[in-house]
Amino acid sequence: MKALATPAAIDIRPFATAADHARCDALQRRIWGDTNTVSPPMTIAIQRHGGIALGAFDRRCGDMIGFVLSFLAPSALPGAANGLSHHSHMAAVAPEWQNRGIGMSLKLAQRQAALAQGINLITWTYDPLEARNARLNIHKLGAICRTYHRNYYGEMRDELNAGIATDRFEVEWWLDGSAPASHRALAVPGERNAADAPTCRLEINIPPDFQSLKRNDLNHAKAWRMRTRLQFEDAFSRGYIVVDFNATPSRACYILERR
Repeated sequence: MKALATPAAIDIRPFATAADHARCDALQRRIWGDTNTVSPPMTIAIQRHGGIALGAFDRRCGDMIGFVLSFLAPSALPGAANGLSHHSHMAAVAPEWQNRGIGMSLKLAQRQAALAQGINLITWTYDPLEARNARLNIHKLGAICRTYHRNYYGEMRDELNAGIATDRFEVEWWLDGSAPASHRALAVPGERNAADAPTCRLEINIPPDFQSLKRNDLNHAKAWRMRTRLQFEDAFSRGYIVVDFNATPSRACYILERR
């Protein structure tokens, strides 16, 4: 079997042609099926009016093997530069290219593009029970979360979401340390000191592999959704913030802190 190319053979760049937008549409359909996709006319309009559309391309053949898409959005969060943010609506890597650092590279390129526009905050939503996403978003990138949405997208029929309420975290990724002072030490890795130490800490467990759980026992998966929904809502109502995520093959948990 021929070995796959390494990430060194990958180019990450903005979409440059209508064909790039069509490649993004095709990749979405590979991952999610023919539902819930953002069509080329929409991704073109987003990119041409302040949005960020970045693709990861296999240098050998030009195929798009990952992408990230965000649009400008107003933000009422204290610390958001000029009252604006980017909302990252979609990010994906082709299954055969996952676990190679490509998702991380795409997000870091998105960060640089946002900073170049004078934007210091990117937000996005994801399913809090997806451990792989939590590891990237919270543990690696250093995003925080203090917002929980019940059934955010309503019923979805793609393989990843069918059959269960689409609850979502809405995370904040502060790009330059400009988070509100009360949360700055939590939002920016490496800036914590003794004076910033949280007064309280708790952990909330999630399944290590939620998709496998869904396939094997949908009712059990639904029970996890309902139980963790109440746990996160209660924690956020008491001022806790998700600041880290730890996972092993047998256990996965969020770390929350409150001052």
